[in-house]
Amino acid sequence: MAEEKPKKAAKPRKASKNSAAAENAPAEAAAPAPVRKNSGKILVIVESPTKEKTIVRFLGPGYTVRSSYGHVRDLPKDELGVDVARDFAPKYVLIERARKIIPELNALAKNSDAVYLATDPDREGESISWHLREAMGADKFKFLRISFHEITKAAIESSLKSPRELDLNLVNAQQARRLTDRLVGYKLSPLLWSKIKSGLSAGRVQSVTVRLIAERAKEIAAFKEEDYYTLSGRLSKENEEKDFESKLVRWGGKPVEQTVTLKLFAEDYRYKTSVFKKLEDTVEAATLLRNSELTVSKIESKAVRQKPKPPFITSTLQQDSYNKLGFSSDRTMKVAQSLYEGVELGGERAGLITYMRTDSFNVSAEVQKETVKFLNESYGKDFVPETPPVYLKKVKGAQEAHEAIHPTSVYRRPEDVKAFLTADQARLYDLIWRRFVASQMQEAVFDSVSVEISDRDGSAVLRTSGRTMKFEGYLKVYREEKEEDVAGDDADEGSVIPPLKEGDKLVLRDVSTKAHRTSPPPNYNEASIIKTLEKHGIGRPSTYAVIIKNIVDRGYVKREKDRRLLISDLGALVTDKLKGFFPDIMDISYTASIEDKLDDIADGTIDWVKMIREFYGPFSQNLAKAETGMERSRPAVIKTDEKCPLCLSPLVLRESRFGKYLSCSRFPKCKGKIPLDRDGNKINVFKPIPTERICAKCGKNKMLLRKSARGYFLACSGFPRCRNIDKVTDPEVESIIEGAKPKQ
Repeated sequence: MAEEKPKKAAKPRKASKNSAAAENAPAEAAAPAPVRKNSGKILVIVESPTKEKTIVRFLGPGYTVRSSYGHVRDLPKDELGVDVARDFAPKYVLIERARKIIPELNALAKNSDAVYLATDPDREGESISWHLREAMGADKFKFLRISFHEITKAAIESSLKSPRELDLNLVNAQQARRLTDRLVGYKLSPLLWSKIKSGLSAGRVQSVTVRLIAERAKEIAAFKEEDYYTLSGRLSKENEEKDFESKLVRWGGKPVEQTVTLKLFAEDYRYKTSVFKKLEDTVEAATLLRNSELTVSKIESKAVRQKPKPPFITSTLQQDSYNKLGFSSDRTMKVAQSLYEGVELGGERAGLITYMRTDSFNVSAEVQKETVKFLNESYGKDFVPETPPVYLKKVKGAQEAHEAIHPTSVYRRPEDVKAFLTADQARLYDLIWRRFVASQMQEAVFDSVSVEISDRDGSAVLRTSGRTMKFEGYLKVYREEKEEDVAGDDADEGSVIPPLKEGDKLVLRDVSTKAHRTSPPPNYNEASIIKTLEKHGIGRPSTYAVIIKNIVDRGYVKREKDRRLLISDLGALVTDKLKGFFPDIMDISYTASIEDKLDDIADGTIDWVKMIREFYGPFSQNLAKAETGMERSRPAVIKTDEKCPLCLSPLVLRESRFGKYLSCSRFPKCKGKIPLDRDGNKINVFKPIPTERICAKCGKNKMLLRKSARGYFLACSGFPRCRNIDKVTDPEVESIIEGAKPKQ
């Protein structure tokens, strides 16, 4: 919900000659570049200085590599920048840093035969290349596009052999996304200012994400928890002391455990209960078991094959990195970016992984061939499938021209490159390497045994099962954490079962009862919200981390210590307001349909202006209704009995993106406040204590003992004129604090 917002006092400004901000036409093919004398030089422009540092090592003296430092043009910050009346014509302006970069690139381009645009291989990268071409002058130089999914010498050299023209369909798809998001952000934000409070913002995809979290809070509150019970027996063969456990699975001809499916806003939630709702309900079954002759009624033995999961795509990388490494999605993408752009490896520099913004499971034949060779050498032929595995597309709208995330060479083992990486890089690379290598390996095989035991007439049926590993397969490299599809499911990890055959009589040693309680749907965390967004086709790989960061930074969602994402009071209020007047914007299916249309633009099957026109018509009508029909509401202000530490006025409970706090009721005239911890308790604020030490820098002010998150320190009392700080020992701290205590 926090994509972007206009500045409050926005005034349209005239485009200056120097701003390159004259209104731009939509992406169009450039006029033919003038024929230039062959100088044997090529200018290669990338978007990242790290990428520049890596690529320059792979190219000869005929190439000059420079970075644009990301986008060079964007819509203006202080106005809408979209001419609705003229087919949504965008107005692009040079980003501030680009005012220096573009002249430098132009100077280099003048002495080059061609300019190769080598930005990332996705719509965003294509858009950056187009903006570079337009800002530098599309008719001045010969521009060609090269792209690659990994930054290695072979990939760079291959791309140089087949440069192409810019794909304007990809550019228009990215432009349509940008303009649609700008229209939503710049139209909805002022509405929220007038109806709720100043400073709020709204976004097309973020609003749906916040609603998912808000609806989950309601679903949890509405869930009615119930107790239920299960029965198990300890059994053994006659004349044997060794026993094993078996669970009662049928009673009176019905399954003991039952799966309940609950319809939720975004997905179905399944949880387990049983026919035994009360402890006394188990008495009859327990009594029958104790008084019955129990025999083995059925034995089923079979080999179970377990397939590896496909290599990582952006969403699954973020989910596994969160679950296994504790990385936020934003942290994961920053570390992955550094691995992609290149690291120093003892005298050489190379990218370690392929491009990390992808939704395709594809792996090139060359990479699979190398992996087969590696597996044969490292683990033996038994671990190599007869044919390289192919993972079918399961992600809605996946870009199949892309590749999955994998090492640029499987021969770079994690242990071999660890010494050259940061701790975060080493952990993430290890995860990516193992997941990919495992995805190309043979299945794991288990011997599974299931035994059913029943009384004479079959009123009670117990079951026990176990499995033993027959062939390790891919599990030699990568083990998955257990995934539970059903909440509250006590998965049977298997037990040691003695040799049994049908008809064997068993002795019941003991009966035990276990209490359970149904659990409400879990709160989202970063991994599960990304999984839900991906499932419904909301957003794209490059947007997941940004979405989560924005909704937390804006205070719509709180990230708890246990990493849950909880809706804030402000987020709940804004969600309720928007879904009442903008049902399309807040709808999962509708938001996903926008992504489908953006895909169609990228494929060249629909016109981007038509897509925005169809979106903007209903949106503008709903906006007009909301401006007159939406009631004005303010976030709840709760009065307390606490007094302001500055003016002694009552304090009120407020909430920001950092959590709840107590603030003076006279704010902004008085800015007194008391911070609260996550449990709502007051945090004691350390008041600076004057000391007798004179500041060594200014020579006139006394030093104060202060405290920060890192501990105690001495600071000049003349701050901000004098910013001198100094270390202080623990004994000195104790002495200063003791000396400041009031005398008895």
